[in-house]
Formats: sequence, structure tokens, C-alpha cells
Amino acid sequence: MPAKKTISELLPLVAIPGASPTRLNESWLILSIEKAALRAGHHAWPLATDVARAVLHYLRHDFKHPRIERETLELILRRSLTGIGCPAIARHFELVSSAPSINLATLAQQAPLEILFYQQLASLLDEKVSSLASALRLEGLRSCVLALTGSASWRTSCQKLNDEIVYFIRARARNLSPSLLELTIW
Repeated sequence: MPAKKTISELLPLVAIPGASPTRLNESWLILSIEKAALRAGHHAWPLATDVARAVLHYLRHDFKHPRIERETLELILRRSLTGIGCPAIARHFELVSSAPSINLATLAQQAPLEILFYQQLASLLDEKVSSLASALRLEGLRSCVLALTGSASWRTSCQKLNDEIVYFIRARARNLSPSLLELTIW
């Protein structure tokens, strides 16, 4: 008997010109709708989650293709927003780019001193967050910390540096984009 697909596997891949197809997910749609609402002058628009879930329900149950073109998805969202009486938000809607990422372990290898590491991390964070991305993934935190501390195993000093790096990333991202940014650090 074939394995049952998870909810996210039932969603189509979004085909974006010049990029590899990306699995659609709820947070991506919500952030895209929230950005459109913000551009239309609605701060903290309460219906973004409901609209995203309605469109995802349609795509999960009625859309019969494994892929959807970005333009088609944007058209579906614009029509949905217009249909519920939000044409201003619909006019501003566009699917935000999927999450860029920073590999912290690689960065620590390139800049093995903490001062250099933080300078390069700040520069990369500024670049990624200012690109209007709605989300940012930072990966390799544990390996990064071990490389910067020169430790072979996890110690108290590692946990302290780990916490400092996470605090630095969150503070910098919050200052650059106080809203509509989803951070994933692992």
C-alpha cells in the first residue's frame, strides 16, 4: 500500500521563472497576502490567514496539477481577494520570493574569527532582508558555533555563543524589517 501523502505534499510546486520549483506552503502565502495588504494601507490585516487557507484548500482538493505557474497562482489570489471585496489588496498582490538562506557553517569557515564572522553575517543579513524576501533561513548553527569556538564537542561556551548569534540575527532582522519576516535558524 502506498504511503499517504502529507498535507504539504498535496500542494503543487510553484514554477518560478529562473528558479527551481518550490513547494507551496501556508506561511509563504500568508506573508505574500500580508505584504499586499500593507502596501494597500492595511496594517495587520486580519483575513490574510483565512484567504491563504481557502486558496490552499482549493489547490489541495480541486487543482489537479503537480505544478502551478507563479502567474497562475497570483491570478487565483487576486481573483479571490477581489471576490471578497478587497480589490486594493488584489492590485498589490504578488507572490514574494521564497526564502533565501545563509549557511552559517560555511560563513564560519570563511571568517574563523568572531569579529570577522559578525561583520560578514551583518552584511549578508542586510543583503538578504533588504531584498524584500518574506522569510530567511539560516542553517548550520551548531557546526558554525563549534568552528568558531574551536571545540570538538558542545560546551557551556558553545551554548553562550549560540545564543549570542541567534540574538544578533533576530535583532538585526527586526531592525531591518520589523514586520513580515519569518526567520528559521537551525
